Amino acid sequence: MKRSRTPNTNQSNKRRRARGRNSATSGNSASDDNSHYESDGLSSIKIHPLLQPLAHGSELNSEDEDITPKKLKNPIRSSNWKSKSGFLLNPYIDQNDISLEPRRRKALGTINEPGKYIRQAEDLREEIRAKEEKRKREKRLKELNLIPDESKGEQYYVPPMPPRVEWWDEPLLDGKSYDTAVSQLDSMAYKDPMNENNPITIYIQHPVPIPAPWEKHEKLETMPIYLTKKEQKRLRRNERLKKLKEEQDKVKLGLQPAPAPKIKLKNLVNVLTNETIKNPTEVEERVRREMAERQRKHERENEERALTKEQKAEKFVNKLAADRQSGIYSCVFRIGRLVSPKSKYKVDVNAKEWELVGVCLSEADGMSVVVVEGGRRAVTKYKKLMLRRIKWTENERPKRRVDSASGDDADAEKPLEDLSGNKCVLLWEGELAEYHFRKWSMYQVENDQGALETMARFHLQNYWVQAKEIG
Repeated sequence: MKRSRTPNTNQSNKRRRARGRNSATSGNSASDDNSHYESDGLSSIKIHPLLQPLAHGSELNSEDEDITPKKLKNPIRSSNWKSKSGFLLNPYIDQNDISLEPRRRKALGTINEPGKYIRQAEDLREEIRAKEEKRKREKRLKELNLIPDESKGEQYYVPPMPPRVEWWDEPLLDGKSYDTAVSQLDSMAYKDPMNENNPITIYIQHPVPIPAPWEKHEKLETMPIYLTKKEQKRLRRNERLKKLKEEQDKVKLGLQPAPAPKIKLKNLVNVLTNETIKNPTEVEERVRREMAERQRKHERENEERALTKEQKAEKFVNKLAADRQSGIYSCVFRIGRLVSPKSKYKVDVNAKEWELVGVCLSEADGMSVVVVEGGRRAVTKYKKLMLRRIKWTENERPKRRVDSASGDDADAEKPLEDLSGNKCVLLWEGELAEYHFRKWSMYQVENDQGALETMARFHLQNYWVQAKEIG
């Protein structure tokens, strides 16, 4: 038989009474704990300044006020913590040390150094000049096709730099550089060829220098271009017209007065029309006087420009000196017969006037050899004299020579030698390294032996031998 569960009202009431007693007991214990904390000094702890509310908009509440958490506000968000200038006040810092006014640095005046902007301008000009030179250099290289083609990768083919020391100089240089070469070569070991430490010995063979192929073209002198007579006249006429045009322009601009009319007899009527009709005789005399005056002025200016005798001689000497500086040239001539006194005089005097050195060697009954040395222009002039100007086929008697015994001309009865086949031949011409003669001389010899002995004094016997072979 099942037992029915019926609530026991007595037991439930007992439990309720027990719980009521426990709650009362716990309330008493809490009050006891608070009293314990207050007795320990917790009541003396103050609220954090940021958690305290502001009083009167700028000052904090007094310490005696009882502040509940409900009355506290966030001081940072509150506008009361900001000053009138808008700056946030920090309560942890003494506000007396903080200035609310913004700090401004005092602007100090600066004085520029003398030439500061001039240097800056010079640097800027130098930079612009360098850029312009670089641009021109690149343009020039581009015209010469020297800029590498990047499409083909030519910029990667860089030519190798030369070594610091060539392999043939390495045994001579200990420092592996040419910088120390001068000091090493100045040492006594290098100066003494017999020193065993000297790598340069006396047995070194120096090769003969061979000129480059293009140097022979550089030494060629360009031939001067001479104008014809017609071209010279045209050039002179153009220059005079140009000068006349400039003078006319100056007169038109008022820079100089107009020149007086150049009156001649042929334009007398056209220039002086009225005056000629009134008094033709007086006008003609005046025109003739002006023409004579112009002629005298022209001759006087020519005389003033003309050089004196001393100046002409000095100018001629200076020309000869400058001609000798150009080099030493020589010509050798062979003359069949040199018996005409007129031809002898020309051969002798022209060589002295042109300051040539050499010799005229004549055989008694044979040929003559003339050797001249000097400047290029002087030798050329003498060459024209010997080959063109002198007529070797002409002969004449010498000046009258009176015999002391009879008083007659000694050479009057001698017949003149026939020179119809006489001529002058150029044996050799060229440039010399040095002179063979010191002055100009004329010698008369009897035979070949005497001629060879005379030429042997100047080491030129081959000239006489060559002349004999041609004759």
